[in-house]
Amino acid sequence: MDGQRKPTAAEKADHKITSEVNGERDSWPVRLIGAASEIGDQSQMQIICAATVADGIARRDLHLTSTGFRMLAAHTLATWAKSRIKAVINRRRPKDGNDPRLREGDSDSHDENSFPSGHSAGAVAVGEAIARAYPDHAAAARGAALSVSVVQVPRGTHYAGDVLAGIAIGLIAERMSDAAIDLAVRWVKRGLAKPQCSIGGDDATPVISLAGALSSPRLQQDGKDVGSSQPRFIDLSLLH
Repeated sequence: MDGQRKPTAAEKADHKITSEVNGERDSWPVRLIGAASEIGDQSQMQIICAATVADGIARRDLHLTSTGFRMLAAHTLATWAKSRIKAVINRRRPKDGNDPRLREGDSDSHDENSFPSGHSAGAVAVGEAIARAYPDHAAAARGAALSVSVVQVPRGTHYAGDVLAGIAIGLIAERMSDAAIDLAVRWVKRGLAKPQCSIGGDDATPVISLAGALSSPRLQQDGKDVGSSQPRFIDLSLLH
């Protein structure tokens, strides 16, 4: 992109939309909601994901633990994607200058990293992971994520286009990470199922058959397992 070029029609429209709403960024409602939206920042989101995993483990709730890992995976992928874009595109934040242009550049300055919105990408990714795992709470999860995203415009920290790009990244990241996890789980299950089938089937090796035979039958009393009986005799032909 030419650093001296004029803003495109889309960039002008983005600037106009943003200018109409971020004039109230110093009002107390925007400042209050904006402060609350910092929960969508990278470190805060990582803490929430890790806390979800820890809570699931403490409760021995496999579903909650799995959700925490999926939240973390979605957030990590969304963060990676937005960081890669920020690394090659510069855009000044609305509150730091009147320049809506997207420009090629590798600046790591916060003032030059408006596009895309990292808060939006991370919050939407985590919100979608929660919504997928707990459909009854989908509206609340998505509403919270959308609030974190939208408020960035009146705050003057992002253009509307930055937020839309961040939302798109979050949605895509959650779907990709969820599909990847499901694929990995199915692959592991198939890998574990094959040895188990061979052990219990007719094709078991003599050693495995002998090991199975050495397992003495359990005594049953009133339908309950009360201990092992005397070992039964082993067919020595299994050793050949």
